[in-house]
Amino acid sequence: MNNHIKQAGKVLQQISPILDNFIQQDGTPGLLNGYTGCALFYAYYYHLTGKKKYLKQVHTVMLKSIQALSEQQMMLSHCSGISGIAWSIQHLINAGFAEGDGIQDIFEEADEILGSFMDEDLRDNNYDFLHQGLGIAIYFLERLPHPTAVKYLSGVVQQLEKSAVSDAHGIRWKDRFSLTSREEQVRGQSCFNLGLAHGMPAIITILGLIHEKGIEVESTRRLIEGSLQWLLTIQNPPAEGLTSIYPPLVGEANEAINGGQSRLGWCYGDLSVAATLWNTGKRIGQPVYQQAAYTIFEYSIHQRTLKNGSVHDACLCHGSAGIAHIYRRMALDNQDALLLQGADKWLQATLEMNTWQDGLAGYKFFAHPDYQNSYNLLEGITGVGLALIAAVDTQTAPAWDRCLLLS
Repeated sequence: MNNHIKQAGKVLQQISPILDNFIQQDGTPGLLNGYTGCALFYAYYYHLTGKKKYLKQVHTVMLKSIQALSEQQMMLSHCSGISGIAWSIQHLINAGFAEGDGIQDIFEEADEILGSFMDEDLRDNNYDFLHQGLGIAIYFLERLPHPTAVKYLSGVVQQLEKSAVSDAHGIRWKDRFSLTSREEQVRGQSCFNLGLAHGMPAIITILGLIHEKGIEVESTRRLIEGSLQWLLTIQNPPAEGLTSIYPPLVGEANEAINGGQSRLGWCYGDLSVAATLWNTGKRIGQPVYQQAAYTIFEYSIHQRTLKNGSVHDACLCHGSAGIAHIYRRMALDNQDALLLQGADKWLQATLEMNTWQDGLAGYKFFAHPDYQNSYNLLEGITGVGLALIAAVDTQTAPAWDRCLLLS
């Protein structure tokens, strides 16, 4: 393991100057798909190294992002829009990496714009975390205890109560993101998405975070218990060649849509479900859900591989760095040996992927049918860097991963 830490440290030394050039040249300000995410890398790298030049870069990126908010037209989403940028700035202030003096007007304006959009999008049943109204709840969670944040988070719970589908199997919410996809098998029918990026795990996790903050406690608990109950009922039946416990999508009768096999990663798959069970079970004080999550983690550590997990690169979203980080994140509470084993296994896989001579610190990222360079947090080198920092700096909670619903 010590050798892995040394290797990770060397890769981080390569990533930093690459991002220095990127933030000077790139004009895309998104949190997960643009330069704003680099501020998180610099902040936690500063915490690791103590070098003030990285803290200076945090402020450089923040100022560039703030300027973009005032000068550019952009979406409102968490992934690529105003919500994610505002979340990042507020997080850096809350974590002590920056001062909030002089920019409170920005947050006050963002509160009303984002809150109104979130209310409208959730009324239209648009619950996608990355690209629709649900992701904005993360911004308001970071704004607490501001009363405006409390108001809008209460509204999230009330709208989820109205739109929940409830039956003998539990509680769930229909997915409209997949209905707009190109998958003809999905169109024309109700479906339920099992990915943190777009579906039920994100809804449950956000309800858990709201519950933890003491907002709409009775309602959130009822919705959480019902939806976790449903989540435990929809595992794949045993089938030859099937290596995932959960499918990516299910229909009205809880049957898998487009097959039961799912990739291994943050965005979809067994780890997406397990992280939700683990974190939410802890937040509501129900260890039975953490035990269910641990069973999934144990299976995936022993049975899932690069090949059967469809892991083609090292990114956070659906690559090896994201897998390693999930195991490591879940092990923070108890330093569980098995979870740390899984984290080390996938850290090794990540370090073995930096073989591209024309890649960023040796990395390229799969964009079917080819591999390409990517700088961003979700699918690029910024995210790989953040996962490596978390692996090296084992004494610091990687609170940046709240933007991916992992804490």
